Amino acid sequence: RRVLFRSKDGPLLLGQADGISCRSMEMFQAFGFAREIEDEAYWVNEVSFWKPDAAERDRIIRSGRVQDVEDGLSESPHVILNQARVHDRLLRIMRHSPRRLEPFYSREVTGLEISDEPASSHPVTVTIESVAPSTAGQAETVRARYVVGCDGARSFVRKAIGRELKGDSANQAWGVMDVLAVTNFPDIRMKCAIHSADEGSALIIPREGGYLTRLYIELDKLKESERLSEKNVTIEKLIAAAQRIFHPYQLDVKEVAWWSCYEIGQRLCDRFDDVPEDRIGDRPPHVFIAGDACHTHSPKAGQGMNVSM
Repeated sequence: RRVLFRSKDGPLLLGQADGISCRSMEMFQAFGFAREIEDEAYWVNEVSFWKPDAAERDRIIRSGRVQDVEDGLSESPHVILNQARVHDRLLRIMRHSPRRLEPFYSREVTGLEISDEPASSHPVTVTIESVAPSTAGQAETVRARYVVGCDGARSFVRKAIGRELKGDSANQAWGVMDVLAVTNFPDIRMKCAIHSADEGSALIIPREGGYLTRLYIELDKLKESERLSEKNVTIEKLIAAAQRIFHPYQLDVKEVAWWSCYEIGQRLCDRFDDVPEDRIGDRPPHVFIAGDACHTHSPKAGQGMNVSM
């Protein structure tokens, strides 16, 4: 029997990852919903580049435009679609599968133990606690043959099996927002990389449906030991930073559907399972980690959801 737990109180509704690579689209063909994604998504066909005007450095000008996906790379397109819509289709596949699998929401892993008994058919014991207001603190125990932890950058499962993320942090903060905006910027409906002289960089990702636009905005560089929470980033500061980068074009944000901020890091876990170095080949793995539990990434390079899948 397969069991799926999520700490959230329900399915994802909006925000988070939106870029779907050609390779992911190829995988969606195997699930039978690639055409649905193609019909609903924004197709990324070209990328426009903007840089400071040599004559007036505080202004930006278009410097080039290229094809987004090179010829022969894939028969599938690179598209943009809210991650929640991808989840909806994966949940539908699970629901209609022979297992009739449905997630248990508002559950959090609080304990994980692995038995060394060779005869044990279910060697992993997982303790789950409810985080729903009406049942908060109620504990459940699950015994399993295998456990896969997809529980994010602060993964409890990763820590339980003694794994660590190793690598470097760029000490750079970025903000992201999905907005309804009025602007005279000519490439607002195209993927754009914008580099200003003194106000940082931005990336434009048009959203499906033709109304919202996603903006990735470079924020101040963090000090060596500084954390993003100390910067007190607000949506007002994020909008103001975007407006400075877009100069001389106007950007009037009418509504914010979702926003967040990130620290960019490049860290990777040394191993993705629970087998100690001295036991490799001696016993099979029983606990695995995947997704953000085993790597960190740039929040604007499409290496989160796609690599995880």
